Amino acid sequence: MSWAAALGQSVYVNQTIEWSEDQAVTRLGGEPSLADVTLRIEGLGPVNGYPVDCVLIIDTSSTADLSSAKSFAFDLIDRFSDEDRIALVSYATTARLEVPLTYERTALKTAIADLVVGGKSALGLAMQMARRELLQVGRDDAILVEILLADGQSNTGLDPSTESEIAAETGIHIVSVGIGNLINQNLLQAFASETDGLFYRRPSEEALEAIDEQFEVDIAAREIQIDKRLPEGLRFVSATPSPFEVETLADGSTSVIWRIAELLIGQEITIEMQIEALEAGAWSREADSLLTYADFRGVVGSISIPVANWPPIARFEYDPEEPTTSDMIEFTDLSEDTNDEGEIVAWHWDFGDGNVSLEQNPRHRFPEQGTYDVELVVIDDRGAASVAYAAEIVIGNTPPYASFSTRRSEPVADAEADVMTADRPRVGVEILLDASGSYDLDDSIVWFLWDFDGDGLIDETTEVPEVAHAFGEPGEHRVVLTVVDEQGAQTTVEKTIDVIAPVTTLRTIETGLPDNWTIPSGVVHVTLDLGLNTTLNGLSITETIPAGWTFELVESDGATLRENGQTIEWLFLEKFVPDGVNSKREIRYTLTAPASVEGMLQATISGKMGSSSPRFSETISGDDRVTATSVLSIPVVISRWDVAAEAIDPHLGETIGFDQIQYAVSLWVSGDAVPNTGDLTIGLAMMQDLIAYWLTGSSVHDPLS
Repeated sequence: MSWAAALGQSVYVNQTIEWSEDQAVTRLGGEPSLADVTLRIEGLGPVNGYPVDCVLIIDTSSTADLSSAKSFAFDLIDRFSDEDRIALVSYATTARLEVPLTYERTALKTAIADLVVGGKSALGLAMQMARRELLQVGRDDAILVEILLADGQSNTGLDPSTESEIAAETGIHIVSVGIGNLINQNLLQAFASETDGLFYRRPSEEALEAIDEQFEVDIAAREIQIDKRLPEGLRFVSATPSPFEVETLADGSTSVIWRIAELLIGQEITIEMQIEALEAGAWSREADSLLTYADFRGVVGSISIPVANWPPIARFEYDPEEPTTSDMIEFTDLSEDTNDEGEIVAWHWDFGDGNVSLEQNPRHRFPEQGTYDVELVVIDDRGAASVAYAAEIVIGNTPPYASFSTRRSEPVADAEADVMTADRPRVGVEILLDASGSYDLDDSIVWFLWDFDGDGLIDETTEVPEVAHAFGEPGEHRVVLTVVDEQGAQTTVEKTIDVIAPVTTLRTIETGLPDNWTIPSGVVHVTLDLGLNTTLNGLSITETIPAGWTFELVESDGATLRENGQTIEWLFLEKFVPDGVNSKREIRYTLTAPASVEGMLQATISGKMGSSSPRFSETISGDDRVTATSVLSIPVVISRWDVAAEAIDPHLGETIGFDQIQYAVSLWVSGDAVPNTGDLTIGLAMMQDLIAYWLTGSSVHDPLS
């Protein structure tokens, strides 16, 4: 940072702090440690030297030697460079600004040539007018000079000694050259002495040479003193160059002082010092330091050098902590600016793989395995950069991706007629398990491990992704695939495959009443629907009927029947082809409930089917329970009442007809009990319900609305 403007543009001062990553902890309150402090001081000014803004003050009073003054002035003007400006003030009884500061030499010489003698000596007024011209119009980077060609007499106007004091304070040099016979040498010498100027009793070549050299200034500042203050808790260790003085002050702080006699334009002086923190957090109390100097004009000034800009501290974390080549890593900035009210404004990430980012919280993926040094440098709003914070990130192998599908090993002639699909193969029929959808991001898959029954044991290992397999049992099979890459990483995936039985048989029971209820002596219709799913060499069907129920065959569909007590057996003596005309069969029979039933009688039907080629035995699925009951609801009895037969027929239907409502009315009028209801009678409310069922055609099993 620079305070050159505050130093009159004569001196540039920069203060920096350097620390290692461990030393940075002290700033935040960690263990005490060392830091290197650098003070750099540079002289500023024009490369070719300072220009001159000069005011010639010529005495034209009656006691002056105006002719000598004019001659000396002409010679003096010719010695100024093109970068210099000159003004002219003349005085006698009063003072006049004849020519303001100008580069024009001809106009200046003309004005000097036109001066005439006469009047008193208003020297103080002339010096005031010259000083105002220099301070109001003079350039900031110019040497300010008043050249007084006079005898030093002053008998009217302002006291000239006051003006010399002001000139000294504002950096104006006064060069006095005596002109005339009555020279006030003491006054003219005092002007030069007070303003670091020159005095010559008479015009001469020596005076011209001295004035010329006086203008050649290459010093940016003189008498520089740096007072570096260290608060209590910080100890001065060493410095190069060594300080002029090191003093412990009453408040516990330390004053470290350097003195520099002069600083030339372009000259740079560097002070390297080492400071130790004696307690945690001491750096945060660092005090301001003071620099005093006299600039190129000799004006004394000072500036308080603020505390150095402490570099921010870079930190980050990343997720996941053990990334692989497939992971998009989230980097989170945890950096901190250690300066009060400071902030971090820039981030530079180097991922160590040739990629960088300027985002605060970037995301990055490393496509190749290896170890990468990721570095973060942060910059605060005053331009200070942190020490690079580095983290070694190991990118591991990405496990392979596992996937497989199923498909037929051979196409079929009529796919619509075949119940088999790739996901529902038939028992004994070979299908293809295809794992070609598996892949590995950074390696290649070398092994495919197949577990066809999900028991945890590998049934087949292949180097190619495709394997053929036939399932020997129907039902759901959990197939597990494990793929292994070159580094031994593995991934497992599983799929459930529904293997179709060779024959699917569905039992359907129809009683005419809800929930497969029937009445004593009621006839129950049973249907076995057979679907052949694979080539089958013969088939047997076994049904076990409940005791007390009467079996009667309706249709065997080509099977040979044998009754063996409660066991009914069917035998197909033929070869079945799944896509043939005989791939569907239907067996129908009836069961008659016992004539006498007390309350409710539940009965169960069980059955099996099987073959020896291929060998299998399966339970028949579907309806397997039927219930005979002697007690039904009145609406159910009325809806199933066969008026002509004067008996219940469960298969009549669920609605009430005209003849049935008339029968219900007769029972209501007579008050007789309704058959098969447990001696229930029809009251008025029930009669209303029956009429509503009749007129609306609603099912007696549905509520009225």
